[in-house]
Amino acid sequence: MLLFCFANTASGQNTITPEDAVSAALQNHPSTKASAFAVKAKKYGEKAAFNLPNPEVNAESPTGEFYVVGVLQSFEFPTVYARQKDVAKSETALALAGQRVSENDLRYTVRTLYLEAQVAEYQSRQWFMRDSLYEAIGITAARQFAGGEIDFLQKTLAENGAGKVHQERLAEEQKLTVLRQQLASFTGLSNLGTLLPLGVDTVGLAASPGTSENPAVVYDQQAAQLAERQISLAKSRALPNFSLGYLNQGPRSTPIDYRFRASVGVPLWAGQYRAGAHAAKAESQAAAARVEVQAQAIAFEQALAQSDAARALANVRYYEREALPRSRALIAAARRMREAGQVDYVTFLRTLDESYAIQQEYVDQLQALNVAQLRLRYLSGK
Repeated sequence: MLLFCFANTASGQNTITPEDAVSAALQNHPSTKASAFAVKAKKYGEKAAFNLPNPEVNAESPTGEFYVVGVLQSFEFPTVYARQKDVAKSETALALAGQRVSENDLRYTVRTLYLEAQVAEYQSRQWFMRDSLYEAIGITAARQFAGGEIDFLQKTLAENGAGKVHQERLAEEQKLTVLRQQLASFTGLSNLGTLLPLGVDTVGLAASPGTSENPAVVYDQQAAQLAERQISLAKSRALPNFSLGYLNQGPRSTPIDYRFRASVGVPLWAGQYRAGAHAAKAESQAAAARVEVQAQAIAFEQALAQSDAARALANVRYYEREALPRSRALIAAARRMREAGQVDYVTFLRTLDESYAIQQEYVDQLQALNVAQLRLRYLSGK
């Protein structure tokens, strides 16, 4: 009893939940690191928003008698730097929104892989039990054929059914191995441990929270805000620019007050600045339209996922309440009748196949329910 308790404790400690898999993936997957570096780069870009041109240091001989050293510094209208700072901050916010989109995609991928592994594990156990039963049926049929109790057709059908089921079992086990390897690759865990058993999860059946929390919608909203900042920046570039400098263009005795120079850049070519502002405005309008398109698409997908989840849940409840007990009763009755010699192997195997098909349909509906729930979580940014 002590060994049994310790074994259960160790097994529980090695169990990995979907939340564990998601947490590991968010820490180890390259896409998470890539989005984090993108945010970091944009934050550095904020510091570079106040980008003054390099000062020009020159040596000239204005009078042809001696050389003087001069310095010239150019700069934009102060509003330009403030608008560039706003744009840089919006770009950082956009990168953060992109990071949330990437993380949401990764969570959805890992949870989907986890679900597929759960389904494969569940089906592997089913195929294992079915394989054991069909193997026993094949051995019994061969013995009965040798004893002259059944004909060659029934023996061949039983052996063919056993071989087919065995191959299906091997294929499902191979699929489970591949899915576990993919899940390990995404999470970066060398030892996944035991997965939770496949079951009904009703978390996703809650009312849809709307589209405002969807990361893709938030990303497009942030892109629209960035486009608005670009309009202000484009308009500010039409303001004059300036330059200040120091250069002695007279004799050595020229007073200090007369050695400075200043200039103003007059924005005479208003057409190009106006075109830049119009282009930024058009891009802003396009970005706002993309927000509406994305919100409508997400709302449609949420409604569809809600419908799929409700339909799959009703089917799962039906199978649990009626179809599964009926299939188990059919299998038990068919085995009793076959052992009593009341049915031939043709009818017996057909009954088994139909009964096990009901169990497979139940797994399909259970997977459809969980897929719809995962979709709802993904669309709500969770």
